[in-house]
Amino acid sequence: MKNKNNRISFAQINITNLVDIALTLVIILLMIAPMIEQGIEVNLPKSAPYEMKIEQSIIITVAPGNQYYVGGKRMNLSEIYSFLKEKSQEKGVSVIIKGDEKVYYNEIIKILDIAKKCKIDMIGLATQVE
Repeated sequence: MKNKNNRISFAQINITNLVDIALTLVIILLMIAPMIEQGIEVNLPKSAPYEMKIEQSIIITVAPGNQYYVGGKRMNLSEIYSFLKEKSQEKGVSVIIKGDEKVYYNEIIKILDIAKKCKIDMIGLATQVE
C-alpha cells in the first residue's frame, strides 16, 4: 500500500488470537500432564487396590528378567538406591511398585528394602482392579 507521500506502509499483524490459542494449549497440557501414566507396560496381578496420589509418587517397574525401570528409564539396583535417596529428601514422596505377575517375589522385596533404607514410608504395590 502506498500513501500520499509515496511511502510504503506496513499493516501491523494482530497476534492476539495466536497468543490466546497458545495459552489455551498450555493450560490443557498442564491439566492433562498428571494423568499421563509413566513406566513400562507390564501385566499386573488382580486385587482390590487402595488408591495413592500419583502426583508425588515415584513409579518403579519390575519387569521379567531382573529388569528395573524408574519412570521408563532402565536402572540397576544401586542406581535406584541413589535416585530414591536423593528423592527422599523431598516431603511427601511415595513409591509405587509395578511388578509383572511373572516376576519372582524376591525381586519386589529388593525394591521394598531399598525404599525402606531410603526412609520412604509410603510404598504401594500396583495391581489391576478385579
